[in-house]
Amino acid sequence: MKLLSLLAQRIVNEVTKVIDEEVIVINKEGIIIAASDSHRVGHLHEGALRVFRSKQKMEITDADVHSLEGVKAGLNLPIFFQHDVIGVIGITGDPQTVSPFGELIQRMTELIIQEAHSAEKLNSEIRGIETFVYEWIHNREFDEDFHERGELLGLDMDLSRMCVLINLKSMNNADLHLVEKETEERLRLLFSDPAIHTIVRAGQGRVLLLKGLKHQKDEINFLKQLKTMRKQLEQLTQTTIFVGVGTRQSPDLVLKSYSEAKKALQTASDADPVVLYEQLTLEGVLAEISVDMKLEVAEKVLGNMTEDPELMDTLETYFYYHMSLKDTAEHLHIHINTLHYRLKRIHERLGGNLKDPKFLATCYIAYIFWKETRETYNNT
Repeated sequence: MKLLSLLAQRIVNEVTKVIDEEVIVINKEGIIIAASDSHRVGHLHEGALRVFRSKQKMEITDADVHSLEGVKAGLNLPIFFQHDVIGVIGITGDPQTVSPFGELIQRMTELIIQEAHSAEKLNSEIRGIETFVYEWIHNREFDEDFHERGELLGLDMDLSRMCVLINLKSMNNADLHLVEKETEERLRLLFSDPAIHTIVRAGQGRVLLLKGLKHQKDEINFLKQLKTMRKQLEQLTQTTIFVGVGTRQSPDLVLKSYSEAKKALQTASDADPVVLYEQLTLEGVLAEISVDMKLEVAEKVLGNMTEDPELMDTLETYFYYHMSLKDTAEHLHIHINTLHYRLKRIHERLGGNLKDPKFLATCYIAYIFWKETRETYNNT
């Protein structure tokens, strides 16, 4: 392992929290790569070269300061990683004063390096799995080579899988990255066997769980727990979470479950935050329609009424309360006669009557399309 300047500076920062002395870190070439006094960075340190050769700590005396280039009185300690010296940490000060801290500082430094190595190894493994899963959910080729690659990554490639797509609604992108990380970590605690349960990021604000299922009862139990899990994640991350769930599929059809999860997620809302694809009827059919076609239908049916916030809010509330005049008026805080007047204006603007089943269905579908594509629609 090569000791890089970023990690070396982290070591300096951590050590200076526990000892009030100047601290430096030197690489194998004897060059100071991090220091509490930034002016020393880039200079040769002859004392460190001796430590690399001896693999022993070295006290730098006042006499050494005059004979060795780039040194100050203090203590130099080898930094070991897997039995090799990868660097030297130097502490400036009276050798007799700083020596008692030597073993503690050396051990602390090596723990920081071990932690950084473990984190990098884990991140490398996660990146490898993320790349593999991306191919898995998009690639129609599922041959022996692909199966073997998954097994080499530690995944059980013979299990049926159910795709669970989790969407995080954070207020800003800065928080979103932290929320994604927190969600991933929580899911890994809940589903601790990485061979069976694969967890990866699936785009900005999205986390994908490939839930391994051995038996039918596993699927039933998981679906029962899903809403509770979503509430726990919301409480933990303090953000709104929607979930789309695909059907259970064999390993070679995981892309089908992923496609279903995406379609289910499109229909999730505050009123119904967890949506199972197998329960979709009309929504499943509508999810197959392209965004361009949805925009075209919304514009053709609703026209410029989308620019009237009062009428659109009325229509949205009317649909939400299943066309109950009483509930709609109460929610909007208006008199029932005012609601009748607004509905009359909606009928006039749209050229039909919502009591007509065919016209009602047309308007409802157009409303769903408008709601899904509102941001795009308003920008056109």
